[in-house]
Amino acid sequence: MLRAEKRKFASQKSKIEGLKKALFPNNNLQERVENISSFYAKRGPAFMDLLYKNSLSLEQEFTTLFVG
Repeated sequence: MLRAEKRKFASQKSKIEGLKKALFPNNNLQERVENISSFYAKRGPAFMDLLYKNSLSLEQEFTTLFVG
């Protein structure tokens, strides 16, 4: 039973670490590593509208925006 719990924990830890790598590349904020121009090139002007609609301009919080 203990082994099963350890495997489950290892699996969950791996998923969390993968998510952290995606959100914080090189242990930095994504906007410090990637340039907005690559997102704009893929999605066009609609991407800027999406950012504007979902931005919390005065809030001191992170926002995760999934673009499909």
